[in-house]
Amino acid sequence: MIAFTSDIDWAPEEVILDTIGLFEEYDVKCTFFSTHHSRVLAKADKKKFEIAVHPNFNPLLNLSGNKRAEDILDEILDIHPDAKGIRSHSMMQSTALLQMFADKHLVYDSNHFLPYQSGLKPFRLWNGMVRIPYNWEDDVHWAYGYEFEDCGINLNDTGLNVFDFHPIHIYLNTENKYRYTEAKKFYNDPKKLKDFQNNEIKGARNMLVSLLKYVKENKIQSYRQIDIAQDFLNRYLI
Repeated sequence: MIAFTSDIDWAPEEVILDTIGLFEEYDVKCTFFSTHHSRVLAKADKKKFEIAVHPNFNPLLNLSGNKRAEDILDEILDIHPDAKGIRSHSMMQSTALLQMFADKHLVYDSNHFLPYQSGLKPFRLWNGMVRIPYNWEDDVHWAYGYEFEDCGINLNDTGLNVFDFHPIHIYLNTENKYRYTEAKKFYNDPKKLKDFQNNEIKGARNMLVSLLKYVKENKIQSYRQIDIAQDFLNRYLI
């Protein structure tokens, strides 16, 4: 089973729209973990594109703000009141946070990252939420020093294969941290970001397109994260 997710990480509209366009072109579903209101994401087909939340609790670690964890979560849920899933920015989590997620009636959590592992399955947490692990992420792939010729995942695995791409890395076709570090200065200027796009070697965009082609050509069904969670709950509760 293959599923795609995307952490939008405050990307500008043109960059998010670029990512949506690729998934629409290949008719593949995706769950977007949202950090803010995006007009283009709000307009996207909800049957294909789920909006989950991606709150940033990191300021709690360095005491850089005066907001409580609940304030941070409530702010993003006010923007996306229908959201059923969550993946924290930087995957920040704790027992207290997980309980808070459940108290806010979120159905699933996606904060469990197992790079390149096979045989993944969703499982139920003590608080009733479904935890859906994932095993591939674009910036982690280049953090390992891997090239984008191969995703390093067995796509024929009978377990879950959940990919995570960031719109900024798709837009830049990022292949290493150096490109992103230079481009990040112009994060909110899509026109300027084009000057930093990778056209030399394979990067995150090439990898996504390759995977989308594989799914389409092999007529593989794609799933939103909420579909996976609901399927698990239906089987678990029988």
